[in-house]
Amino acid sequence: MNEPPLAFLRSLWLAWLLSALFPLPVVVFWQSDEGRFVALCCFFLSCASLVVYAFRNGISEGDTSTRRSEGRSPAQAWHTRLAGLGFMLLVQWAVFSGLCLAINDPRDLIAPALALLSLIPSLCLAPYLTLATRKPVAATVFTVFLVGSMKLLGCVVVVLVYGWDASEHGHTQLPWTHPNLLVWLFWSFTGLLSLSLYALGERRFCSLYDHAA
Repeated sequence: MNEPPLAFLRSLWLAWLLSALFPLPVVVFWQSDEGRFVALCCFFLSCASLVVYAFRNGISEGDTSTRRSEGRSPAQAWHTRLAGLGFMLLVQWAVFSGLCLAINDPRDLIAPALALLSLIPSLCLAPYLTLATRKPVAATVFTVFLVGSMKLLGCVVVVLVYGWDASEHGHTQLPWTHPNLLVWLFWSFTGLLSLSLYALGERRFCSLYDHAA
């Protein structure tokens, strides 16, 4: 009998390869601060797309047959799928970070750090949005949009704290090496959103899993 996690990873290898290659041309051919930002956006988009692709069919026949044969609970199936995706995204992150450090400044650890942190919303937001909408493209767009909205929400708080001229004093910038209020708000809001949608995603997955079985 095939090991379910390994079978799940094998079914995604081509999608993972395309996802890993997607941001690399930007890293290689656009070596500047703007290029780094675009490369990080492409990396986040590719990671979210891979997770959406993994959940595009909701509960597969393999999930239910595995439950019947091995007695796995819905929570175990959810954690197995997330663990497999987490492993694939970590490998993708290692490829992306290694290329960034090799081609750009090897002392610049900001891009690898931000890329690693972007795995959290990819794994937490995309599953629920995919299961809820049943539309992969919409789920990918919503994932990126919600993360971007966390910055806008942070800007609203910053303006309330510093006033309408906050942007003129640089308070609406994101200095990752010297975090300001907006940086902390962005990560706090993103973290809370990720925890919330992770819980909703697990609940919806388990409900669909029980219904399918």
